[in-house]
Formats: sequence, structure tokens, C-alpha cells
Amino acid sequence: MFRKFKAKDIIFLAVLAAVTTLFGALAMPVMRSELFGIQTLVTCLFYSLFAVIGLRKVGKPGSLTLFGLLTGFPLLFMAPVMFFNNFLGALLAEIIALGIFRSYEKSAAVVTGASLFMILTVPLSLPFSIWLNGSSYDHFIHGQAWQTALICLGVVVLSVAGTLLGLKVAGEMQKAGKLRPYGE
Repeated sequence: MFRKFKAKDIIFLAVLAAVTTLFGALAMPVMRSELFGIQTLVTCLFYSLFAVIGLRKVGKPGSLTLFGLLTGFPLLFMAPVMFFNNFLGALLAEIIALGIFRSYEKSAAVVTGASLFMILTVPLSLPFSIWLNGSSYDHFIHGQAWQTALICLGVVVLSVAGTLLGLKVAGEMQKAGKLRPYGE
């Protein structure tokens, strides 16, 4: 089950993480928004899409966690909370996906891991949001419950859409010979 990472695996995930972070810059206009989860809603499509490509190319246990670490690292300097959200979200998503499927050989494992990556960052950010913004838990449940629910639903939908789009892109890249299939 566990195989060593090669330098080319780490470099590929690092380049992919850099591209993902550039696409994540689309969230800059909403970074100061008080709406809980809006930053994740804006970026989850891209993070999920590129996570699938990384898992399809590298496909080793630890790939998603490394991807989360690499996408989170540049965010550490802007907002440490976002680093921990990315890293912990990827780690938990990988534990769940590998706990169910044991490897990333099946598309369902890739979809599960990549989708859960961004979905899990939302509940992980709740305690930090309460702590850093001075909000209370009641604020999320009663004050803006419908907005929070709508944003969370949007994160789920866009994360799954991103993974499905990523599968399509990775499949086309494999057909074109630009992306070697899992394990090669």
C-alpha cells in the first residue's frame, strides 16, 4: 500500500499546488467578507479539480496530504488559519478515502478524497472563525443560518463538480499522453 515518493512526484504536486494557489487568488475580493465559508465556495472548484489531477498522476497514499500541505504553505503567510484548514482538510479526506478504498486506483477513491478535501475545510474553519472573528456559535446557527447552509451546499456541489471535471481533464490528458496513468 505504501510506496515511496519520487522527486518527480513531489515536484509535480508542488507545481500543481502553485497553479492551484494562483487560481485561489480569485478569492481575494471576498477574503474580508463576514459570510462564513464564502472563501471556500469561491475556490473549491479549482482546488478539487487540481487535486484530482494530482491524485491521478501520483496516486500514492499521502499524495492528497502533501498537496494540502503545499497549497496551504503559501497561505501560511497571509492567514495561518487557511494553512491549517488546507492541511487538516486534506489529511482527514485522505484518511477517509484510503480507509474506504485502500488506494487511489479507483475513480471513486479519487472523487471521494478530492471532494472531501475542500468540503472538510468548512467545518474545520468554524472554530477558528468563532475565535478570530469574535463571533459566537449562535451567530452561525441563528443569525445567518440560511446563508451558511446555502454556502455549505454550494461548497459540496462545486467540490463534486470540480472532481468530476478533474476526472474528465485527467482522462483527456492521459489519452493525449500528457499524464501517465496511476502507478506508471
